[in-house]
Amino acid sequence: MPSPTLRPSLILAYHGLGTFPRELDPHNLMVAPQQFRRHIQALRRRRYAFVELGELASLSAAGQQKGGLCALTFDDGTLDNLEVLAPLLTELDLPATVFVCPGLLGKPHFAMPAQAGVRLMDAEEVRRLASSPLVEIGSHTNNHVDLSDATPEQAYGEMKSSKETLEELLQRSVHAFAYPKCGYSPACPEAARRAGYDVAVTCGGRGGRLPFELARESIDPLDGRLTFALKSRRLFLPLRESPPGRLARRLSRPVRHPGVAL
Repeated sequence: MPSPTLRPSLILAYHGLGTFPRELDPHNLMVAPQQFRRHIQALRRRRYAFVELGELASLSAAGQQKGGLCALTFDDGTLDNLEVLAPLLTELDLPATVFVCPGLLGKPHFAMPAQAGVRLMDAEEVRRLASSPLVEIGSHTNNHVDLSDATPEQAYGEMKSSKETLEELLQRSVHAFAYPKCGYSPACPEAARRAGYDVAVTCGGRGGRLPFELARESIDPLDGRLTFALKSRRLFLPLRESPPGRLARRLSRPVRHPGVAL
């Protein structure tokens, strides 16, 4: 069995599943389905167990988080989450959390070129996805609002209203929240607690193990085997920000973005 130090508990952050040329996916949001499948296979070879986000968050909050657990998350709620992701989750027996913006349902994806033809799920499609026993729906604010500078009341208002809108849509409780663009102000963790969430997640090197600012590793289509191996060991960002990593980036301009979610 691999060493526990090489099997840290992980929350992986994806967006959509699909194959697009770079010009139609300028922010590197769409991972090819076969690439996603390879990621799962690689983690299973390392004997990872896939668990619901809430379970991993509960273990972390109790100080009982152990290695070898992985929770899958998907941001924005693109239609492929229903048409491509959901069948894969069933086939591979994987739980996942999909974060949606209830104020943007059915609209074209805000960060994809129009010619890419990528849109967000509408209300009925979100309900269909939520009917899967493997899928949890979480909030991503109403309109993908960056909360990096939010005051306590701004953060609470956004988190509470998006939660209530989704709960009315789904007729069930919503327990999870994801910060758009990974950003959150110092007021946000407490606002998430006040709003009634059990967990809130970030990414892009932010956060840690606290339940309302849990760190995620952002995965994108540019991740080859080495990059994914580093990210899934939580080594990519530390290496990137080390003196050798900074030097390598200066010598290899232009540099790719380190995987900050939109």
